[in-house]
Amino acid sequence: MAKAIKFQQGAYKEAVDYFRQKINLPTKRWNDLEGAMHTRAFTVAGAMREDILCDFRKAVDAAITNGESLESFRDRFNSIAEKWRATDSDFDKKMNKAGYAAWRSKVIYQTNMLTCAAAAQERQARAMPDVFTHAKYVCMMLPGSRKEHKDWNGTVLPLEDPWWEKHSPPNGFGCLCEKEFISKYEMDAGIEKETVRNKDNELDPNDTTNIGENWDYSIASADMGSYMTQIQRDELKRKKNEWVEIDPDGKTSNTPKDNTPLPVIENEKFNPDDSITKENFTDKMSAALGLGNKKDDIVSIPFENQETGFHYETIIKREHIDGFLKHITEGSKEKQHRERLLPMFVETLKNPSEIRVQYLKSSGTNKRAIRTYFYNRFKINEQEYTIELIANSGVFKEFTIWTGFSNSHTTRKGTWIYRR
Repeated sequence: MAKAIKFQQGAYKEAVDYFRQKINLPTKRWNDLEGAMHTRAFTVAGAMREDILCDFRKAVDAAITNGESLESFRDRFNSIAEKWRATDSDFDKKMNKAGYAAWRSKVIYQTNMLTCAAAAQERQARAMPDVFTHAKYVCMMLPGSRKEHKDWNGTVLPLEDPWWEKHSPPNGFGCLCEKEFISKYEMDAGIEKETVRNKDNELDPNDTTNIGENWDYSIASADMGSYMTQIQRDELKRKKNEWVEIDPDGKTSNTPKDNTPLPVIENEKFNPDDSITKENFTDKMSAALGLGNKKDDIVSIPFENQETGFHYETIIKREHIDGFLKHITEGSKEKQHRERLLPMFVETLKNPSEIRVQYLKSSGTNKRAIRTYFYNRFKINEQEYTIELIANSGVFKEFTIWTGFSNSHTTRKGTWIYRR
């Protein structure tokens, strides 16, 4: 299952799926995010305008989906650079350095291709847990390969060994090391042998001395959760698995309260609509969003601000709307007739006043997630409503509705990344 830098078209469906679940996050520096959060976020250091980030995303997507070469990616990079120049005062100074454009385009291309290939292999191996039980660290042993990575070459350990949590390759920018998955048959037949730890080869799981900054994480764990033995899985079931908020640098966070009030929207077209009922809600909302009438019909709702170039897309299925309807009308909520607020829900999806992100880590599995919140505040006939739309990694999850505004400015979650 060794990975190649040049994908063959269609050979890495898992890589495409992995890449497309990321959301765009503008960042100033390459280390603005904790390393593991890159499994959920697509970033290009310095690309602060979302339209530029979208252009880079399309270029990387083409490389992964169609197996485009570095040369083709560089053509796209140079085209994007013309737009980038207008937003970065230091751009020309950097671009005029000898070899900068070639180096920068290679870093973006290679980093995304290698990490997506690694994620694809991890997903493939996870799909066959009874087949693949071990993995081997494979260094390319090239002249430029890091000495320490050469020392790890040939290391064979069980997939659930804690050493992989920080040492799964790639382990730095430009690192071409691979994690080759080993089958139970190969182990039982003696074709591969598990590495024995000794004083000369301790393989300390927590020793990250020879790993690049922000690369000391397992793509598999951040993407799908840690590998676990059956005993570990049983133990986790007995514990409460919580999603804990973390700062971009990976530390546990308590989001500081932001008291900036949301702007008030007063417009009759967002008045509660008495023609909306529980029976026709799904059809009407689906129609407003351009969804069909099949349960698995799916649509991407784009939000774009022309002044800032900020762009975000929320994936929503018809079945999500069915679940949402149940959430706002079941039990005591039925008498409140919240289905009548449909115009506000649609407006919040399409044109939010504020967008926030929250970085999350599973306390039990180390899996990472980015939760996005869209907000709007409406005032209709002296009654105020604050709508909160929640998406997980770009996929619609649910709405929350606050009647009145007494606390919505202190209960909004995450760090704002867009404000009207």
